[in-house]
Amino acid sequence: MKIAHIITQFPPNITAGLGRYIAEITPRMADGHRLSVFTLNDGRLPVLEHAAGMTVHRPRGRIHGAISRRRRLNRTRRLDFALLALNVVASNWRHFLRLRAAGRDGRPDVVAVHDSTNFLAGLLCHYLLRLPVVFHVHTTEYGVDRRPGAPGTRGLFAAVERWLARVARRIVVPTPEVRDRLAAAGWDRSSLEVVCLGGTFERLLAEGAPGGRDLRVRARDLRARLGLGPGDPVLLFVGRIERQKGIYQLLEAMPRITAAVPGLRLVIVGEGDEEGVRRIVTGAGLSGHVRTSGGWVGGEDLLEYYEMADLCVFPSLFEPFGLVATEAMAMGRPVILGHGFSRIFLGDPDRPAARFVRGDDPGDIAGAVIEIMADPAARESLAAEGGRFVRERLSWARTAGETLAVYQGVLEEERGGAVRRAAVSRG
Repeated sequence: MKIAHIITQFPPNITAGLGRYIAEITPRMADGHRLSVFTLNDGRLPVLEHAAGMTVHRPRGRIHGAISRRRRLNRTRRLDFALLALNVVASNWRHFLRLRAAGRDGRPDVVAVHDSTNFLAGLLCHYLLRLPVVFHVHTTEYGVDRRPGAPGTRGLFAAVERWLARVARRIVVPTPEVRDRLAAAGWDRSSLEVVCLGGTFERLLAEGAPGGRDLRVRARDLRARLGLGPGDPVLLFVGRIERQKGIYQLLEAMPRITAAVPGLRLVIVGEGDEEGVRRIVTGAGLSGHVRTSGGWVGGEDLLEYYEMADLCVFPSLFEPFGLVATEAMAMGRPVILGHGFSRIFLGDPDRPAARFVRGDDPGDIAGAVIEIMADPAARESLAAEGGRFVRERLSWARTAGETLAVYQGVLEEERGGAVRRAAVSRG
């Protein structure tokens, strides 16, 4: 198959779970297939690149490139979100021109459009190039599930999501909950295919114990840089600093948690409303109990944060999948998850892989943290079952295989339709 992925992130431009997803899945798809990736350019990356069996197209936008050289755009801020959205639309137009110029023989068999921000390329490929489009829905927070105060124009993303969903041959979603949510919103349930993601640190589990002396030394150095004592219990949050992730409810729970767990420190890793966090921390008198990473952390550096954590808490109100959960589990860390996560992360109810809480209830968050921090056996059980869950239930190879099967099914339907049309015309 010839497959074109249209996506906003691709290595080295990784700023969220979407970038981690595409970095893991494309090498596994490239074996035996011809892959091309159409993505954004921050003004410093090559326009055309051939790597790992695929071709990467990054059209350069002058305005976005000029801004990116001075500062990193943060999509949790309205102006930055608008600039990013405009750049995506402009890049989508360039992606379409590149695909059109390739001619009929050079075009892909399937166009995989990732998220509604890439709607323009998907619609143009469908209507003008007559290419079958598969719509990957990685998040619905700006459209179907848009919350008050979220970036974006009211109703716009919901409208383009629905439009793209109507023309797409298949819609790929990461969990049964997202499928049910979209079906309840009126999307064609027969077009929805659930393909769960893999575990971000899957390779570490394959190699054995995810830790190691070098990582422990680096984590100890990180503690020192953050001003944490060697014996201070660490509660870790990783994710965008915004309402959807439950960070404000977690901060509201902190006074009760610190009163019950002496010396506990909350470490927040991510970017977003950092000023809001500082304001809440100062107002609640939590300055000595909260540390922040100062922005996005990825790659090997993120392992150091997980390594030093005693307990990870991700109280998301909405989470289409949540790779942070698989990261913590792969690193052997006990995990508390908000109700916005899929229940697949529960694993075996008799031996749960994660503790679930109401992410919108600070009291529920505080109660769970206090209970688990006071019970070493509970932390050990969650860590063991979480690691087992990632090893046995999540696999990027399986994700790639199931995704390719969806694309193959679309092509078979295309060929069957072409045969039927030819038979009708002959008759």
